[in-house]
Amino acid sequence: MVKGMQRIWLGVSAALLFLCCSVPANAGDNETGKELLEKHCGRCHALAAGTSSPLKEAPNLWIVLRSYPTERLEFELAEGIGSRHKDMPQIQFSSEDIYKIEGYLSSDR
Repeated sequence: MVKGMQRIWLGVSAALLFLCCSVPANAGDNETGKELLEKHCGRCHALAAGTSSPLKEAPNLWIVLRSYPTERLEFELAEGIGSRHKDMPQIQFSSEDIYKIEGYLSSDR
């Protein structure tokens, strides 16, 4: 009886482990740093070197964010880069998102 229960418990545990590891916690987990910036900032800002922003007055974020020292960039993204005008939303990124954004900004894309 005990061995049968142990086998059942082992099977259930293995199934739960498989489910937890095979399904992302949420859809945002698969977003790259570039996709995060496109989603939250790309409507107005250019996000790649040598490109123009859709909104003429908006600076190219690729250039602006790459100019920040690492500590300041992390702080600004975590706290929400302050709105420079009334239509600019203040967006706060998670630590995981910041890591992804830093990875994108440090690439040569």
